[in-house]
Amino acid sequence: MPTISITIISDPVCPWCFIGALRLSRAIALYLKTVSSTDTITTKWHAYQLDPNTPRQPLITKIASKWGEDQVPSVKARLNGIAKQEGVQFNFNSTIGNTRDAHRLEKLGRMRGKETEVALEIMRMYFLDGGDITSKEDLVTAAVQAALERDEAREWLDGDDGGDDVDNEVREMQEKGIRGVPRYIINDKYTVNGAEDVGDILEKLVMAREDLLAKN
Repeated sequence: MPTISITIISDPVCPWCFIGALRLSRAIALYLKTVSSTDTITTKWHAYQLDPNTPRQPLITKIASKWGEDQVPSVKARLNGIAKQEGVQFNFNSTIGNTRDAHRLEKLGRMRGKETEVALEIMRMYFLDGGDITSKEDLVTAAVQAALERDEAREWLDGDDGGDDVDNEVREMQEKGIRGVPRYIINDKYTVNGAEDVGDILEKLVMAREDLLAKN
């Protein structure tokens, strides 16, 4: 049966990455329900940092500095209007900052076969629970929600495990000139840029499947 691989290039403080991840999950579920329940779809998360130099600060402060104080209400309304379509509501009490530790935790998830679960729980912690993306305690809580062991996650974050992998992946994206996320690369051929609709993602998955079947 066909195996479809998806590389997910993402940063956990990017709202479009969270929306895109929710839509990707729906597209995969729809594919397995309506196209083929016996195919295998694998996902691999690739680290990207939109702004590694962002200081730790309230998310609202970051929004205001980028768009202006007077635009904060409209930015919040626009994002929540889109989030509502996915059945969620953003919590803007979050604290933004460098995402290297969050990406490192995803690497622990990869080792334990739970990379997607960890990535999604980190984004839920940040976007829905108003968490601090730089807080090891908040990240550990997300890890536990993804069924990782608390002590292992804490020990992982207290060191620098996974750090080289994250740094190399971020550097690779910079060298390739990638400036925006999310980006999904399906079977190293089809690319989905941004938080596209479920139907658009599903179409690319079907195209990848047809390619594989044509080779057999």
